[in-house]
Amino acid sequence: MDIDISDLDLQFEDDVLRSPYKLKAWLRYLDHKHDAPARSVSVIYERALKHLPGSYKLWNRYLRHRLRQLAGKNPLRFEDEFRKAGLCFERALLLLHKMPELWLKYIRFATRLPDVTQARRVCDRALRALPVTQHERVWRVYLRFARRVGGETADRVYARYLRVWPDQAESYVDYCVARGRWSAAGRQLVAVLNNPRFRSPRGTTEHQLWTRLADVLRAHAGKLASWDVERVMRDGIARFPEHAGALWAALAEWCIARGAVDQARDVYAEAVRRVTHVRDFALVFDAYAEFCESVITAEMEHQVAGASEGVTVPSDELTDLRLAQLERLMDQRPFLVNDVVLRQNKHSVNAWLQRARLWQERCEDQARSVRERARAAAQLAETFERALGAVDAHKAADGTVADLWLAYAHSCRTADEQRAVLDRAVAAPMGAVAELVRIYIAYAELELDHGDLGAALRVLTRATAVPSGMNAARVDYRDESVAAAKRVFKSQKIWALLVDLYEIEGAPDSVRTAYERMIDLRIATPQTIVNYAGFLEEREYFEDSFRAYERGIAAFGYPVAIELWNIYLKRFVDRYGGSKLERARDLFEQALEKCPAEYAKPIYVAYGRLEETYGLARGALKIYERAARAVATAQRLEMYRFYVAKTAELLGVAHTRAVYERGIEELGDAAAMQLALEYAQTERQLGEIDRARALYAYASQYADPRVEPALWQRWHEFEVQHGNEQTFKEMLRVKRSVQAKYNTDAQFLAAAEVERQKVRLVKAQKPAQESAPDSAITNPDEVEIDDDDL
Repeated sequence: MDIDISDLDLQFEDDVLRSPYKLKAWLRYLDHKHDAPARSVSVIYERALKHLPGSYKLWNRYLRHRLRQLAGKNPLRFEDEFRKAGLCFERALLLLHKMPELWLKYIRFATRLPDVTQARRVCDRALRALPVTQHERVWRVYLRFARRVGGETADRVYARYLRVWPDQAESYVDYCVARGRWSAAGRQLVAVLNNPRFRSPRGTTEHQLWTRLADVLRAHAGKLASWDVERVMRDGIARFPEHAGALWAALAEWCIARGAVDQARDVYAEAVRRVTHVRDFALVFDAYAEFCESVITAEMEHQVAGASEGVTVPSDELTDLRLAQLERLMDQRPFLVNDVVLRQNKHSVNAWLQRARLWQERCEDQARSVRERARAAAQLAETFERALGAVDAHKAADGTVADLWLAYAHSCRTADEQRAVLDRAVAAPMGAVAELVRIYIAYAELELDHGDLGAALRVLTRATAVPSGMNAARVDYRDESVAAAKRVFKSQKIWALLVDLYEIEGAPDSVRTAYERMIDLRIATPQTIVNYAGFLEEREYFEDSFRAYERGIAAFGYPVAIELWNIYLKRFVDRYGGSKLERARDLFEQALEKCPAEYAKPIYVAYGRLEETYGLARGALKIYERAARAVATAQRLEMYRFYVAKTAELLGVAHTRAVYERGIEELGDAAAMQLALEYAQTERQLGEIDRARALYAYASQYADPRVEPALWQRWHEFEVQHGNEQTFKEMLRVKRSVQAKYNTDAQFLAAAEVERQKVRLVKAQKPAQESAPDSAITNPDEVEIDDDDL
């Protein structure tokens, strides 16, 4: 290996001769010779690798150097140079066969060669030599080579690849589609769909894969003659009934592509009756209608073309038949849509009622023939029968079975037909007792519409009859475990309607019996008791009406009973006035005996009013005194005020002192302070200034000046008007002592802080006012106070 060595190279030659196994010496030498001829550089690489045959860095740089020399050259014209480069790769991989970068360079180099077999064998050797974790990098280059080569080589390479990476099957499908190999693409898609463990790395769903398979089969039916396309399509439809529209359309288009027009029509007709979603139905129906229109257009064009050429063409009876079929299809569209909804949920009451309305509209459409209207009427009755047979009362959605029965009865033309339907309805099972109640009430209203009050009463009497063998007292109207027919007799609506009809009939005994029966069955409401008592009172059965109130009070607890007591006591007093005063007193005492304190006030007030009107004034005041002590704590201040007002009215203002004093003694601090202020105002009106001042002083002990400034303001005004310097100073002294008392109480300190925050907020929001005029109004009775007194 003769090379030219210049004087500049001697130093590097000396370094590599003295240290032939030192990598850095060879790298410095090679960097120095980077501009030298390629042969000289190759010789240096060979000398270095002779001493360092296992150096990855040297081999990597040497191979890059070799590949740069081959860049842009034709492998056929420079076969010898390419062969030598391949030998370099082979020598490098003898010791560095675990280096993936060298293998990838070798594979890229080999794939440039015209020898496909050699390139494939290099890829195979790389896969055998490298660990599994590095295979993905090799396969990326290997598949790119296979796609470029194509043919059987590509099929075999992909077959091996998919055995290792089965989730990458879509890439093979893409390759087949790009090469127009539709049969292979279809087989691969079928294999993917038959593999339950397949998970697409692209996120493709199974339905999308089926759709892609359907597109392949539909678009290239002629190239897939050996396939049983219909069986494959129907298998996909069975697997994905919720997305079957596109598959049905693809199957029909496949039939059209094969020229099987009648088969395509049968497929469309089957599809519109089997899809389960409105979206799929719209897709299939529009395709079906477009198909029918295209067939008709083609036949008409064929007839026109034959006539213009003088060729005898068949009659247009077939075209008329096609047009009639299309017209019937469009006419049936609402029913077909309704069928889709019912296939989703056969228990949808609203869907059944919608179907019945469609037939009802056809029955009333005068533009249709008599025969069509009669057929629509028959279909209407059949629709209701089908609905009642299909809908489970406990699974009904968007309505109830009662809605179906009532709509069925309403659709009947004669009263006898309606009665027959409703008789069946009351005997049919219901999901809830309220549904049966609706049917009974509708049945009774039907009889009333026909003017037969007796028949309506018989219907309601049958509804309110207790089923044989049942204990009425033990039946719970809300117990869903018991059949609705066995609980309907406790329906308040039915009993209320029955009472109303008895009143219309003018049978008071029947009305009383019905009310009594409602009370016995424990289904009477407070309003029922009031209505019963009012009914008896209108017919002057006063004592019976009072007994009705008493039965209602015994049946209902508080707070409902308090309303009944109020009405009962008012009616009794209005009826007897003072003629039965002792009995009235006994009734009031009974009402108050068990009455909770929060509900007792109106009864005490009414009791006192009774004594005022028909008894003694002092008796009324004693009742008000009891009330002030017996009512709830929140109502006691108001009751004491009422007691004071009544005392002043009946006995005079002077007698209110005892009431005030008793109230101040018994009420809480806040309420006592309010009552004391009112007491002080009363004393001021009576001219008792000293007593009023004492009351202000008493009330002040409950009023923190920072929290209750109103009291101190009123006392201030009082002293200004009625006091003197000594009393004013005493008021200020009391104020300081009270403030000092509350300054040591944590609870009042917190309350004071809250109050100060409120005051600051008000001041901040209050606009600045104009300064007061210099000439202020003076009070001639103003008391002068030194600063030391504050």
